[in-house]
Amino acid sequence: MDYLTVKETAELKGCSERYIRKLIGDGEIFSESIINTSNGHTCHSIPVSALSEDLQAKYYAKLKKDTGLEPELTKNKPEKPTKARKTSRSFEELSADERTKLNFWCELLKEWQSRRLQYKSKTEFDRNFVGECRLKYEGIEISERILYRKWTAYKNDDYDGILGVRGAWNRGNTIIPEPVWNDFLYEWLDENRPTVSLCYRSTIKWTSKFYPELLDLIPSEMTFRRRIEKDIAYAVKTLLRDGEKAFSDRCSPYIMRMYDKLQANDRWIADNHTFDIQFYDDNGNVHRLYLTAFLDAKSGVLVGWNITDSPDSQSTILALRHGIMRFGVPKCIYVDNGREFLTYDIGGKGHRTHGKKDCLQSEPPTILKRLGIEMRNAIVRNAKAKPIERTFYTVKNQFSKLFSGFCGGTILERPESLKRRIKNGKLPCDYEIREIFDAWIDGEYNLQAYGGSETCYKELSRLDVWNKTCSEIRKAPESALNLMLMRSTRKQKIKRNGVYVTICGEKIWFTEPKETIMNLEKEVYVRYDPADLRSVRIYDAETDKYMFTWSLADQLMADYLEENQETVSGANALIRETKKFVREYAKGTVTALSNQQRLTLLDMTVRKAQAEKDGNFRIIQPKRIVPIMVNEEPEERMAVGAESVVIDMKKIRKNSEMRKK
Repeated sequence: MDYLTVKETAELKGCSERYIRKLIGDGEIFSESIINTSNGHTCHSIPVSALSEDLQAKYYAKLKKDTGLEPELTKNKPEKPTKARKTSRSFEELSADERTKLNFWCELLKEWQSRRLQYKSKTEFDRNFVGECRLKYEGIEISERILYRKWTAYKNDDYDGILGVRGAWNRGNTIIPEPVWNDFLYEWLDENRPTVSLCYRSTIKWTSKFYPELLDLIPSEMTFRRRIEKDIAYAVKTLLRDGEKAFSDRCSPYIMRMYDKLQANDRWIADNHTFDIQFYDDNGNVHRLYLTAFLDAKSGVLVGWNITDSPDSQSTILALRHGIMRFGVPKCIYVDNGREFLTYDIGGKGHRTHGKKDCLQSEPPTILKRLGIEMRNAIVRNAKAKPIERTFYTVKNQFSKLFSGFCGGTILERPESLKRRIKNGKLPCDYEIREIFDAWIDGEYNLQAYGGSETCYKELSRLDVWNKTCSEIRKAPESALNLMLMRSTRKQKIKRNGVYVTICGEKIWFTEPKETIMNLEKEVYVRYDPADLRSVRIYDAETDKYMFTWSLADQLMADYLEENQETVSGANALIRETKKFVREYAKGTVTALSNQQRLTLLDMTVRKAQAEKDGNFRIIQPKRIVPIMVNEEPEERMAVGAESVVIDMKKIRKNSEMRKK
């Protein structure tokens, strides 16, 4: 059995002798105590079999090198076995020039390995050695990677590998070292989605720093690309490189909606779409229009829509009114989390309700609540929630592409001739699309074949499916519908000028002087039609009961420097009329009293006080009387005109005590 001293073990492990003695003391390394014959001291003798496998392999490799049996290994741990060439030639099969070249490279490799043992930083020495060889041997291609590759071939007696003779001997059997592959995946599977080429070059730099002995085993970039396609699952690539949303949309399982129990008008789906068309507005400016639409989930019929300059809450109400007038009132609508849908007076704030302020704030009854419609909100960033997106895709392909102003949804879809058409004034106008779209929806889209998942309706059109599956329809008269679709303000108090509605940041006041002055500070809701602001309806905030209809307070609106006397005089006349009305109202409250009944407040107070004094003011003396005496004995006095009287105080007190008993 081979034994090592503490010093030899420290050199083999690459640490200090003190650390080896500590390991021996802790029992982590077994040693035998022997007597040194030269000085008689006790020393440690460590058997090689007690060391780890890496240290044993390193010791025997060094032993073989010292005996000339095998070249020295470059790392402390054993080299990974590599595949030998299947068609490597022997030394006798080489030509004379190849033998000369082989001898040159073998001597250079031996020199490289012997010199690098003297340096602590092997990587730094390799760079210096390569630079030295390039200056010394001009015309010979040499690099760190070439040295490592030829050194591996030298250890495996691969003469063709040393000479650089390459071929397709290992096609299909190329192996990427595991540490190299792990680092490549760490860099490539990133949300920034770096390219394979960038990660490949970075991996080579990483390997040269941490595993320089593996540089010669790194295959080509194409090998990495083939292994990515072969070994990395599509779901893993999607999740780590494209993100969770892409993984959810492309890879994760989804819930399949069953439409068997769903009826027409049970659920409408709402959303906005930007027309991929450039238009001229009334002023000749180029712009794009927006579509607010409601789609029946059962049949796929586009029931109601509105074309607008901006997708706001009023466009949502107009599209809903259009659908209700045509197909009746739905039971439920399904919307996303846009501001145009989640408004406090339409359906509520939905997912946007956060914090104490929103929870405690009193809101008026919503339009959907008055209509008996339930509102459902889609989950945020859920691409599968709204099938109406497929309808908008159809609108784009079958309708928008018919116009000369088609601009596409992206720059790649934009026609090259669009700039020329804009310059030549060959774009459609706003009024054209409004007329054509109404005819195209009912005459083309709604009559197309049903494209849903229920196979029993495959031979029917969308409108036929709606007609067949609509078991009941909820209708409202137009007059009642107009009232239910009116917008509402938040709760407010009636002020001196009445109530107000905020339009585009401006307060517009409405009043009826006599009703306003008699209901000051009362909390109400105001319902209005944005298309007709001549009047508004006032509702009680507590009971939601209709109270008044007030007109626009235009008489109270005047410019700061108004010079028209008629405008100012009209406002002043209204103010005087209001004051006169209040005075007459107050006067009318006492007209039913006679002169004898008209008593002032002072008279009533005095009369009431006198009556209470005569009837109720009475002092009742208690039976117990406590006399209050002074500390001095009273003087005996003689009554005037009488004989002298002696007052006996002891007797008085005694009689008082007897009365108490």
